[in-house]
Amino acid sequence: MNPKSAFLPWTIWSLAAVFVVLNYVQQVVPNIIATDLSRAFAANESTLGNIAACYFYAYAILQIPVGLIVDRFGTRRPLVLAILVAAVGTFAFGRAENAERAELARLFMGASAAFSFIGCLKLAQMWFPPSRFSTLAGLTNTAGMLGAASGAPVAVLVKVIGWRASVTWMGGTELLLAGLVLAVVRDQPAANIEPAAANPSAANTDRITGLLANPQVWINAVYATSISLVFVAFGGLWGTSYIQKVYQLDTVAAAGIGAFLFVGGIAGSLFFGWFSDYLRRRKPPMVLAGAGALASLAGLLYLPGLPLPGFEAALFLVGFFSSANIVSYAVARDLYPRLAGFSIGLLSTCYFAGSAASQPLVGRLLEQRNPAPNAGLTALTAGDFRLALSPLVLFALVGLIASLLLKETTNSPPPDHRTA
Repeated sequence: MNPKSAFLPWTIWSLAAVFVVLNYVQQVVPNIIATDLSRAFAANESTLGNIAACYFYAYAILQIPVGLIVDRFGTRRPLVLAILVAAVGTFAFGRAENAERAELARLFMGASAAFSFIGCLKLAQMWFPPSRFSTLAGLTNTAGMLGAASGAPVAVLVKVIGWRASVTWMGGTELLLAGLVLAVVRDQPAANIEPAAANPSAANTDRITGLLANPQVWINAVYATSISLVFVAFGGLWGTSYIQKVYQLDTVAAAGIGAFLFVGGIAGSLFFGWFSDYLRRRKPPMVLAGAGALASLAGLLYLPGLPLPGFEAALFLVGFFSSANIVSYAVARDLYPRLAGFSIGLLSTCYFAGSAASQPLVGRLLEQRNPAPNAGLTALTAGDFRLALSPLVLFALVGLIASLLLKETTNSPPPDHRTA
């Protein structure tokens, strides 16, 4: 094999994965700067939740259109445009003067980031053999977790130069990435380009109808959504504040401990992506992870007097098991390989719609428990946070049930799989 031809797929995937990293950094930034945002915009818990969630509203709404776009037009040009829009939104967020403008900027940031994960997986599908897809999906998720685990370094940067300057630096990084993607990324190897179908619109309409009518598609989406909400509701916004309350730590130290969730997610993404391809099975790893996520999350919240090392270990396990949602993307690809963009987009829509709802849900529960709303988060206790985070345990239980209902896709494709 030509070394250049072997190196190019990894280069293309790596550049797309950098956008995934930046996407996840932007997801957790409100968690790091929650106190700064509260002070800058005179924002209460619900407003903070909405600022964070606007990113996911736009992300969720655009997942299906993004999937259709990359299936129809390829990935390179849409990805470049998306990264440029992400930079503009990031600059606007850093200059926002009130909560409304911050929410609008987060909408633009989320809309552009909608191309990151789907685009990266679409390029993985086009540049690597199918037997490696779950592994590449795991690596892509690992890239995201690296971004999400950057809480402590971001907190240090914010402490040194302020939150507005830190956000502006992120926008500059996105501008640089857009130029690199434009220069290097290609949609697919030239040898893979196929002639257009006689009536692609009609064929795709039939396939999409079959996809939407398949119960396994929706069970898979329920699993991916419910098992992984902890990354968004806990890791993306409320986790740092909860850790501060329980262990009486400052923001930087609490963010460092919160990173254990994403470190576990990194390990789990690598393991479950590889494990699924190694077994040539999807369901057993998903069931194992569903049970593990439920047990570790319940222990994290409800074990009395959990010492800090035990909390860190439990948080790592929660991230490890919850990252098996990545296998759901392989299931989506297995079910409908010719509509991989749309299938993955639908799955991501469900996941991010749940994510968008989870942050304000916890915020409202906290607001109801707050005896002094004007005091912000400082008036809340660890018990208040624990109660508000309890719905995550119920969602983990739903994920376990969904994994038990899911059929194996590598051995038992649905009846219409051959026409998909």
